[in-house]
Amino acid sequence: MSTLRKKLQAAAVGFALLGSASAFATTITNSAGTFANWGGFDWAADGLAVVQGYDASNAVGDSFQLTYYATAAQLRNSTGGIAGFGLANVGIILGNFEYTIRVILNETSTCTAFAGFCTSASFATTSGSFEVFYDTSVDAVRTTGAGYTDGTLLIEGTIPAQASGGFNVITGGSATIQGDVTFTSPLINPSLLGTTATSTLQLGGTVTSFVPPTSMVGDAGGTSPLAVGDLVFQADANQDFTARPVPEPGTLALAGLAMLGIGFARARRSNV
Repeated sequence: MSTLRKKLQAAAVGFALLGSASAFATTITNSAGTFANWGGFDWAADGLAVVQGYDASNAVGDSFQLTYYATAAQLRNSTGGIAGFGLANVGIILGNFEYTIRVILNETSTCTAFAGFCTSASFATTSGSFEVFYDTSVDAVRTTGAGYTDGTLLIEGTIPAQASGGFNVITGGSATIQGDVTFTSPLINPSLLGTTATSTLQLGGTVTSFVPPTSMVGDAGGTSPLAVGDLVFQADANQDFTARPVPEPGTLALAGLAMLGIGFARARRSNV
């Protein structure tokens, strides 16, 4: 078989698998039922972001760790809205189940305004991870951090190095983070590929109905102590997910025929 013919047949298989994947609806299942066109979570506006190891007296910048955790207020649909999830929202609001998240980011800051301490900075993520849990025991306690990392692991992923936003000590800040999904529970179908989350951070006079925590989220539903010098922000976030493409059955059959054709061609060549 000529090299050109091999390339053409390989290209046919590739287009069959990748180019013909149809639009699909991502479903999520919980105790209220199974819901189509699911796209992500609207995390509660009273979420928490704890910054540990940050030195605001450094006029150049610093390295630190940020831990974000929250419960879901709403489920989002595939277009970013919250319509179409009435039963699931009732489950969240009435306390039949809960979704929780923990994000750990390793970050560096570049100070952009200094007045005895850094008043404004841009941030970059060097690495990170996130976990989303589904729990039929509604036990997350915002003021202590307990109950956020128990239940069923729903989604897990990593966060690569990237620019992630900025912050001003007076006006607050915002960040947009993209991540890769490494695990998807069977409660979500099809499996997930990636995620994008946008958050805002509030401090001081910009917070709303904010009660500072006495401790922070830990592992396995537990807590971790807050240290002197830790910065605690009120954080609100929305998170959307993209699913892995699923080829149609006809597309798989087409790819199979292409592979079969390559096999016959090879067999014919060996018999010549």
